Amino acid sequence: MTTEHIADLCVQEQTQDIIVYHKIVHLAQQLGMPEQRAEQLAASVSIHNRQHPAASIACDIESGPDGYRLVISSGTWRELASLPAAPDAALIREEQASLPDMSLSTILQLMQTRHDDLQRQRNSLIQEVDRLSAKLQHNCREMEYQSRHDTLTGLANRPMLAERAMHALQIARRQAFKCCLVLMDLKKFKQINDALGQQVGDLLLQAVASRFKQAVRSSDTLARVGGNEFAVLLLNNDIEQAEIVAEKLHHALNPSFEMQGHILNIDVSIGIAEFPTHGEDIADLMQRANAAMHHAKNNKMDTMVYQSLLDEHSLERLSLFNELNEAITTGTLELYYQPQVVTHGEGIPSLEALIRWPHPVKGMVFPDRFIPMAEDSGLIIPMTWWVLESAMEQCAAWHRAGLPVTVAVNFSAHCLQEDDIVQRIADCIKRHNLPDHSLVLEITESMIMADPHQASTVLLEIDKLKVDVSIDDFGTGHSSLAYLKHLLVDELKIDRSFVMGMHEHKNDEVIVRTVISMAHNMGLRVVAEGVETRRDWDALTAMNCDRIQGYFISRPLPVEQITRWLEAFVRDGLQPDE
Repeated sequence: MTTEHIADLCVQEQTQDIIVYHKIVHLAQQLGMPEQRAEQLAASVSIHNRQHPAASIACDIESGPDGYRLVISSGTWRELASLPAAPDAALIREEQASLPDMSLSTILQLMQTRHDDLQRQRNSLIQEVDRLSAKLQHNCREMEYQSRHDTLTGLANRPMLAERAMHALQIARRQAFKCCLVLMDLKKFKQINDALGQQVGDLLLQAVASRFKQAVRSSDTLARVGGNEFAVLLLNNDIEQAEIVAEKLHHALNPSFEMQGHILNIDVSIGIAEFPTHGEDIADLMQRANAAMHHAKNNKMDTMVYQSLLDEHSLERLSLFNELNEAITTGTLELYYQPQVVTHGEGIPSLEALIRWPHPVKGMVFPDRFIPMAEDSGLIIPMTWWVLESAMEQCAAWHRAGLPVTVAVNFSAHCLQEDDIVQRIADCIKRHNLPDHSLVLEITESMIMADPHQASTVLLEIDKLKVDVSIDDFGTGHSSLAYLKHLLVDELKIDRSFVMGMHEHKNDEVIVRTVISMAHNMGLRVVAEGVETRRDWDALTAMNCDRIQGYFISRPLPVEQITRWLEAFVRDGLQPDE
């Protein structure tokens, strides 16, 4: 290691100590050391010197295998700092000549230059802080807006509706006036979205939001609270006034919408709840407006005002729950069967098993009354396995009688989650000695889309059992044919709402035709539900729909009657129930 001496700096007086500090900063920077490191080195020297006063400080450069370093020392201490590169010889000579005798005026000039540099850095930092602060404020405002508004329509979202409702209901409570919550669900929106694509669906939602906005006051809060659900909080409005607004909202959807060459007709189901009559806060109002809306939707009404009668229905459902549980346990449920007839060529019909409940007091209770209750309560699981066992037992009896039918069974999403589902199905088929493809499991698309990964895994195992899978009520859920191509399914069932409306609404006909064509391109067969007239039959036959199901063929029949119907079909061919 070699050492080259640069200078000895005198530090006998206080002012000289300050000068030495700046000389070290100057020297270190001249030798290529970063500014901050140079200041740290000079500060360390100052601390050493205060702790161990010395008359002079030596400045040297050492070189060795690890590179070059600046050494500042004085008897009992030394401070080292690495240099980024070999110092220039001329620079060293210049520092050796000038550094010891550098005048105070030169130091002051260096200090002034340093001060000016720091001032410029400070100003630059202030400007950058101001810029970042302005950007942060803008981003905060943008995030706050996005957290309170629906990104697609620009309307208020559910949190903002809740916030405004909290303040509005506080005022209404103090001043003793009424408010109403109007909840809206777009009819057939999912069908349009699935058939024509999400882009058209998004455009339709934006157009609907725009029309709704024109139909309400600026003081009211219009919000999008779900995929195809909107809500309006009406200030200082009672039920009668809210019903007038509901009528305006219905009229707002006329005339039809034109989206990318498609003429779309759409309407809404509306539920209304009033403050404080039906609820004291937005959660209660939302729940009861939602109950009224679903009642309107299920009963094909345009608008429904919440009534306490709905609560009485809940009590009735509780009573039905207990009775249904007993019916499942005692096996007093019954299966009806409805045929599915091929439209081209010959072939024995398939049958769909449909559950019925012959109630000892209420008479025949239809599935729309007890299936939702069974789904909510968990009774759907034992009910589904009872249906499967009973249907397979009857299917085997028909096969033995020379009627080799295929039977379709509606399968619950709850059963799809069971670990032993595939084994239980396999055991049932084996127990009744049924040939391959005698069973079709009908699964609604909403079940599949609730957990696509789980559904895909289960369907793969079911396919190995030589059991067909049909997607029931296709077009009413959230899936698309593009997604279904990744699933092992065999059949699509077009929902009856499209079939029954295809002669009155061009869009329904377009949807039916599109689904049939695309399904065939994917190698899937198609069953159309809700066929009630010869006109329906002829239209679907012309579209090459594979199978037809509906009252035009036959109503659901109990075992004895459907057996006679099958025997007559084999003997005489199809005799439509016109």
